[in-house]
Amino acid sequence: MPPRSVSFRKSMISFPYISYHIMREIEICNDDFCNCAIIVSIKQLGDVAMRFRLVAFADEAAPDLAGQIEAMQENGVELLEIRGVDGQNIDGISATKAKVIRKMLGFSGLAVWSLGSPFGKIGINDDFAPHLDSFKHSLELADILGAKHICLFYGTSDIDPVLERLNAFIEAAKGTDIVLCHENEKGIYGDTAAKCLEIYKALPQLRAVFDPANFIQCGQDTIEAWESSRPMLSIC
Repeated sequence: MPPRSVSFRKSMISFPYISYHIMREIEICNDDFCNCAIIVSIKQLGDVAMRFRLVAFADEAAPDLAGQIEAMQENGVELLEIRGVDGQNIDGISATKAKVIRKMLGFSGLAVWSLGSPFGKIGINDDFAPHLDSFKHSLELADILGAKHICLFYGTSDIDPVLERLNAFIEAAKGTDIVLCHENEKGIYGDTAAKCLEIYKALPQLRAVFDPANFIQCGQDTIEAWESSRPMLSIC
């Protein structure tokens, strides 16, 4: 029976021209590229091949944690972007459950890289206060789970309320070691490279999530997007 599939995070870039471009850049800088989750090393195999450090969503393989662990082990993936467990979004679980999750993952040789959060996925006119409270709870969960990243969004045609709400997340995270990462996505303000760059310039505390498929859906040239977001990248 073939292994159940997990949904790889944007760390697994499948477009050959993007992969080549990244490899060229890494050969030049020869470093832990922008603190990205993806790159461990490069080696020559005919052309150039890369070895990735993969982060996966596992809730598409199984809704329960045991099934997610099994799927990750079957696929040889050690890092999890935890999003849903036992029918709950990650922001809805208790601190006690988070401690159990970390123990189960640790027993299995797995770890949480980031929280695949729903933060920013509400209407711009929706009540923000309970959303912010949920975010603050997720900061506690991230600490318990050992995650160092939380992904964020926000959608509107006007940048001012986007920056206001993203800055509220930043303020709430002060004093923690959690890295807040803004992800480009169709249907939000940060859907193109230019708009993402506008956000990063206004809020330099944010890091970037580079999602090439989402950029393509918006008609954005991915190489251009890569070049503009590369200095801010944390997850690819």
